[in-house]
Amino acid sequence: MTRCTLLLITTGESGRKALSEGMLLAERYVDALPMDLAIVESTPFAVAPALRIQEKVSRPVPLEDTTSAATAVGPLQAIWNGTRWLTPGSCPPKPLEDHGATEWQWAHYHAVLSAPRDSIMLLWDIYVVPMNEKLAA
Repeated sequence: MTRCTLLLITTGESGRKALSEGMLLAERYVDALPMDLAIVESTPFAVAPALRIQEKVSRPVPLEDTTSAATAVGPLQAIWNGTRWLTPGSCPPKPLEDHGATEWQWAHYHAVLSAPRDSIMLLWDIYVVPMNEKLAA
């Protein structure tokens, strides 16, 4: 079973609406992957108003974790920025003054800062297996 952590910037006016939107976004993320995967568990583990996160975010710096998904909040496999999916392999380039941080760290930073102040952010874990493993169980 593989764990994927997503940052979802939702339009939810309430926590309930954000959670509902998050569930749909997590399913759409898995459905859009090039392999046939089944979600065996889907769980939000952090929910906060964007404004609260924006007030605490700091500029990216080099991390000890050098994997492609590394961010200041831990590994993120994808970010829904409110309009499109960003992934470590498909994100905007880092600025010239990158301070040693990766493109992915900068994508995370910019997604958080550019989120509408009234949006709600979710960190969401999904656990997936190849569809043939799900069918065999």
